[in-house]
Formats: sequence, C-alpha cells, structure tokens
Amino acid sequence: MREPDRTSIQRRDILTGTLKRDGEVESRFIHISSAIVTTRPENAAALARHLATLPGTEVHAVEGAKIVLVLEGGSVGEIGGRMAQISVMEGVFSANLVFEQILPADENEAQA
Repeated sequence: MREPDRTSIQRRDILTGTLKRDGEVESRFIHISSAIVTTRPENAAALARHLATLPGTEVHAVEGAKIVLVLEGGSVGEIGGRMAQISVMEGVFSANLVFEQILPADENEAQA
C-alpha cells in the first residue's frame, strides 16, 4: 500500500501557481492565455507598463480603461497564479481570462 503524501501545501503556493513536489516533471505543454484587465483610464498606461514587467506577460493593447494581455506559462496553475497576482494589484478593477490554448512544448510532439 502506498504511503500518503505528507508534504505540507502552503496556500500561497496554490495562489501563485508555484505548487510543486520534489521530482515533479516539468510540463510538456505551453499554456497561452489572453486576459482583459480593467482600471481607470488615466491609470491604464502606467499599469500596462508594470504588467509588461511580469514574466511571461505581454501587453497586447491598451484602450481606454482596458488592457489586453497575452500570458504564457507551463501550467494552468502558473497562469492562474499570475492572474491572482494581477487582480490584487493597486488600481486593478478586474482581471479576467478570455482564452486559453494548450500546445505541446516539443515541436516534434506537435507534429505527431
């Protein structure tokens, strides 16, 4: 009988998408998502510059109070963690995923 895993799980690891166990294999997939972040129109440019500094995050467009992002990560948890981080930033009214695509990380696997 297999022993239960007694590794402690921290709430912060779940929220930030950094939950990993020893020996865990890296994801074979790339997760690409788009999101819309809303803020006050006068804060959109500064917030967009800040969001662009996040790893795996590209600002695609800024129009009025809306900022369109493209997010790339190795797992749903990583993308979700980044969205949770963005949603609690000062000046952010909302942060919502609008699309997600999962692609094989290995080009050969994609062609198979």
